[in-house]
Amino acid sequence: MAVAQNVKDVEVEPDVGLNGLLATARARFGIVAFRPGQELTIHNVLAGRDTLAIMPTGGGKSLCYQLPALELPGTTLVVSPLIALMKDQHDKLDALGFEVIRLDSTLAQRDEQLALARLAQPKPCIAYVTPERLSDRGFRARLAQVNVALFVVDEAHCISQWGHDFRPAYLGLSEAIRSLGCPTVLALTATAPPRVKDDILAQLEV
Repeated sequence: MAVAQNVKDVEVEPDVGLNGLLATARARFGIVAFRPGQELTIHNVLAGRDTLAIMPTGGGKSLCYQLPALELPGTTLVVSPLIALMKDQHDKLDALGFEVIRLDSTLAQRDEQLALARLAQPKPCIAYVTPERLSDRGFRARLAQVNVALFVVDEAHCISQWGHDFRPAYLGLSEAIRSLGCPTVLALTATAPPRVKDDILAQLEV
């Protein structure tokens, strides 16, 4: 894996391809300019570089995978610890016409089967899952049949035992990444002191 990048206070060289993505962002999201950190993060993701993006709350972290997902040739898998946030993001993307699914404990059995059937299709999509669901070996075996192009770790500070929001299920993410063939990894967080940052990189093995 490539060395993860901390995008805070780092600039990216101009990229013609990103101009086209900005036009897409304008058309799909109504965004007229990238916020600090977004351009470099998106540049890294599309170049296949594992990236740790430390951006403030409200800084547009979600766009850093939602926009590349329109270009990537496979599934963008987003691991999130917050079911309410997953549902909110799912519903917003669905309203915008994105191919998007979510898999969490609140789904009825029929809805879960429909989501799994959609995930098995070769057409690219964004799929939201909880870390607990991803820790299930049977579920990971099903995912192994899916072309996961980007593995997103939202609220990445939850993987650190030095952080206040430590989530034990996050410790299994490195194994999940390996089982999926080591896709590009994007870790997102709003806050990461040096000790937490180092722990995130160590735990994700990037």
